[in-house]
Amino acid sequence: MMNIKPWAFVLLVVMAGCQVERPAAPSLAEKDWQKETSLGQPKGLWVQDDHVVTVDANGNLVSGQLTLAEGQFEGVEGRVDDKGVVQLVTVDTASNEAVLFTRHQGQWQLAQRVPAPEYEITGFCLYQDSQSLLSVFLLDERGGADQWLLGSADKALAVRHLVLPPGVESCAVDDDSASLYVAEESVGLWRYHADPEGDAERQLLDRLAPHGNIAENASAVAVLPGGVALVDKEAGVVNLYLADGRLQQRFAVPVLDEPETLVVTQQGERLALYAVDDGDKGVQSVMLSRPHAAQPGITMPVVLPTAQTDSVERYGDAADDPAIWVHPTSPADSLILGTDKKAGLYVYDLQGRTRQFLEVGRLNNVDLRYGIDVAGRRWDIAVATNRDHNSLHLFLIDPASGKVQEAGQIATGMKDIYGICLYQDDQRLYAFANDKSGVIEQWQLLGGDSITGKRVRELKVASQPEGCVADEQQQRLFVGEEDRAVWVFAAGADQPVTATEVKAAGEVLVDDIEGLALYQTDDRNWLVVSSQGDNSYVILEADSPYAVVGKFRIGMNAQAGIDGASETDGLDVTSVDLGGDYERGLLVVQDGRNRLPDAPQNYKIVAWKDIEAMLEKP
Repeated sequence: MMNIKPWAFVLLVVMAGCQVERPAAPSLAEKDWQKETSLGQPKGLWVQDDHVVTVDANGNLVSGQLTLAEGQFEGVEGRVDDKGVVQLVTVDTASNEAVLFTRHQGQWQLAQRVPAPEYEITGFCLYQDSQSLLSVFLLDERGGADQWLLGSADKALAVRHLVLPPGVESCAVDDDSASLYVAEESVGLWRYHADPEGDAERQLLDRLAPHGNIAENASAVAVLPGGVALVDKEAGVVNLYLADGRLQQRFAVPVLDEPETLVVTQQGERLALYAVDDGDKGVQSVMLSRPHAAQPGITMPVVLPTAQTDSVERYGDAADDPAIWVHPTSPADSLILGTDKKAGLYVYDLQGRTRQFLEVGRLNNVDLRYGIDVAGRRWDIAVATNRDHNSLHLFLIDPASGKVQEAGQIATGMKDIYGICLYQDDQRLYAFANDKSGVIEQWQLLGGDSITGKRVRELKVASQPEGCVADEQQQRLFVGEEDRAVWVFAAGADQPVTATEVKAAGEVLVDDIEGLALYQTDDRNWLVVSSQGDNSYVILEADSPYAVVGKFRIGMNAQAGIDGASETDGLDVTSVDLGGDYERGLLVVQDGRNRLPDAPQNYKIVAWKDIEAMLEKP
C-alpha cells in the first residue's frame, strides 16, 4: 500500500472534484494512413529499424517470409543487445509461458522459457537496462507483475514481484529512463520504476475524463522517444505525452474501428506509428513529425558484485552497516560484521555465509579495531550503537578464531543514538558516537578487567549525521551530515571542535549521505561515500581540496545470480590483500533492495580490483 502524505490526500480530493478541459482530437486524414497489407491481422507486432516480426493470425511467429516458430503464440516484443543479438519475447498461450527467441549471425533459436506462473499471463513488456540485460514483466490481471531476467544465465531468473492495480493488460518500458508505463483501463496512465533497484513508488500521469485527458479507457501504451503514447480504444483516440506526463498531441484514428494496440518506431526525424485494429481492418501506419527528442538517461560506470551475504531474517529496513575484520595470519579467513537494526549482529565469512548471529537488540552501526588488553588477554574489539538502550554495545573478537562475543554496554545518555566509528592513537582508543540531533560524542574506551568508557569531548553538526570514519594517519574524523555535506574534524580529544566542509550534497553527492570509509595504501588515501539519493558510490581524495576520483554504481551480476545494490546505508572497505579476487582488498555495502529474487536485505561484496579497473577506463 502506498504511504500517502496528508497534504497529498487533500490534493487528490481537490483534483477529484476538478474537471479537465480536454483538447479536441482532430482526425488525421485518411490519406495520411497506409494499410500494411503484408502484416495481415496479427496477434502481435514488433518493428525496429529493419526488423519486422509478427505473430500471425494462426499464432505462428513470423519474420518476413520466414516462420520462426509454429505454435499458439500471442504478442511479441524485441530488443537488440550491445553485441547485435536480436532477442524476441512472446507468450505461448498453450503452456502459459513467456518464450525467448534469439537471432545471432542469421540463426534463430528458442533460447529460454519462463516457468508458467499460477495466473494467466494477460500482457507483457520488455526492459533492457544500462548493462544491456533483458528482463520481462509478466502481467497478472488480478493485480501485479513478475519481473524475470532473461538470457543471462542457464535459465530465466526471478527478479521481483511488482504490485500493480488489478485488470492491467498493457505495459511498456522506456529503457533510457527506466520508466515502466502501465495502462489501468478504468483509471488512467501510471509510471513505475522499471529498474528493480529503483524506488518503490508510482506516478499517475493522466486520468479518465472528466478529471483527465483520457476519454473512455486506458487500453494500451507504447513508448515514444522522450515520451509515451496511450491508446483509448473505445474512443478511437491516441494521446501522445511528453516524459513529464504533459499531453502533447491527441488525434483520432479514422481508419480503424477500435485501435487495440500501438507500435512506435523512430525513422529518421519522424515517428512511424502502427495501429492494430481489434476487428478485421488489420494494421494501419502513419508517419508523424517527431514530437520530442529522446532524452537518454544518465549513465555512470558500473561494477559488479563478486559475492553477497546471506539475508537478514526479517523484511523491511533491517541491515544497515558493515565492518571488515582482517584475520592476522590467514587473510582469506577474514570476516564481515553486519548490523541488523531489528535484531542484532551478523558475522559472515568472505563468501557471505553466516558464521554467527548475536541476537542482542537493535544495532545500528558498527566499527572495529585491533589489539586491546581485556582481562589479561589480547582481543580485537567491535563497538556498535544499540538503539534499544542508547548505548555503546561492546564485542570482543578472538584474533585466532574470529569468534565474536558480547562484552557489555556503556550507557551514553543520548536520546537517539545512531552512527559510530572508532579512532585509535598511539595509546588510547576512542569511539565517536552520534545522535540524530547532530551531537557527536567522543568516548575514551578503557581496558582492564572489563571495558569501561568516559566521555571526553562533544562535537556537533547542524542536522542528522550517521556515517563517519576516523583517519589515524592524519588524526582526522570524517562525518556525513545526511542532507548537507561531509565534514572533517580533528580527531584528538584535546583539539578544537570546529569542522571544515569536504563536499556538500549536490550533483556529485546526492542526499542522503550515508556510509563513509577510507581506502588507504602507500599511494592512495581515498574517502568512499555512499550517495544514497542516486544509488551510487563516490570516491574522493581524502586530502584537501578533496577532488572527485570517481563515481560508480554496483550493478547486477547475472552470471553469479547477484543483484545490484541500491539505497545503501553503511559500507566499509579494506586495502589488505585477502587473496583471490580480493588481492587489492574489497568493498562491502548494505543493499537496501535485495532482488533476484525478492528477499530481506543483505550486504554486497565488490572486489576492489574491479573498482580500480573501472577508474582506469577512459
